[in-house]
Amino acid sequence: MAAGVTAQAMICLPPPQNYDALVMDRDAFENSVSIIGAQPVVKSGKIYVKGDLLFVNDVNKGFHIYNCSNPNTMVAVAFLNIPGATDLAMRGNVIYINQAVDLVTLVYNQQANTITVTKRNKNVFPQKLPPDSSYEEVSENEVIIDWQQI
Repeated sequence: MAAGVTAQAMICLPPPQNYDALVMDRDAFENSVSIIGAQPVVKSGKIYVKGDLLFVNDVNKGFHIYNCSNPNTMVAVAFLNIPGATDLAMRGNVIYINQAVDLVTLVYNQQANTITVTKRNKNVFPQKLPPDSSYEEVSENEVIIDWQQI
């Protein structure tokens, strides 16, 4: 052992945790998908265009839906509330969204401004990790939807 270094000083401690997990219980998480009125964008993420619709991700919160039939005057139509979501893909009228750990399949009816969840594949993705690579244990019935800096 090097001079001046004690065995206690060589113990590797985990880095200090700078983030707290924002957690939902599984039942609330699965029932959280809904269409609500248009909302202001807080933290924009990826965008997706399908026909006359533009989807803008609000990171870990959901998707803003815009009618872009006239790109010069896009109209905010609704907000797809889906906590933990960061990305989507579309095929035909079917939308696939990563909702934290799950892959959710839904159909959006533009005329009625409604969504129908048609399938949920549970635990397809790993739990979300915090930006500082720290770790927080959650129970089997909990899902991390985001991280908040402390």
